[in-house]
Amino acid sequence: MLVPFVVFVLYFLSISIYVVAKLYLVKAEMARVNREAETISKAMTANDENLKKFILSKFILGKIEALNKEKFPYRDYLNQLVGFMPAGVVLNNVDFSDKSWISVSASIPGVNPLKTLEELLSSVDKGSSSAFGDIFSEGISRDTSGLYNAKLQFGIKKNGGK
Repeated sequence: MLVPFVVFVLYFLSISIYVVAKLYLVKAEMARVNREAETISKAMTANDENLKKFILSKFILGKIEALNKEKFPYRDYLNQLVGFMPAGVVLNNVDFSDKSWISVSASIPGVNPLKTLEELLSSVDKGSSSAFGDIFSEGISRDTSGLYNAKLQFGIKKNGGK
C-alpha cells in the first residue's frame, strides 16, 4: 500500500512541477509581449502626427478617386463621335442632357458624305469597344442651300464601352 501512495505522490509532485514551470514560461512570455507592446506603442505615439497626416491624405485621395469615377467622360464620347463623321460633316449641336443618350445635329455637305456616314454608323459593331450600343437617325432633311441636316441619337452603353 505504501508503493501506490509513493507513486501517487511522485506523480502529483511531477505534475505540480510541470504546471509551475509552464506558468513561469507563460509569465516570461507575457512580460516579453508587454515589453514589445510598450515599444510599439511608443513608436506609434512618436509617429502619431505622421500617422494622422497619412490617414488624412488617404481619405482625400479616396474622395478624389470617387469623384473621378463619377465624372462623365464628355471628351471620350466626343472623340468617338467625331471618329464616326466623314470629312466635311460639321457637328452643329451635341446634347448630353440625358446621360444614357447623346443627341447630335450635323450638317452634311452632300450625298456622298451622307452615304459614307450611314455606312459608318451601320457598320458599328455593338459588341466592340465603341461606347455606343444603339445608333439611329432621328431624321434627315435637306435645306435650301443643299446641305443635309441630320439628327442622330447615340445610345451609351452601361459601361461606356470599357
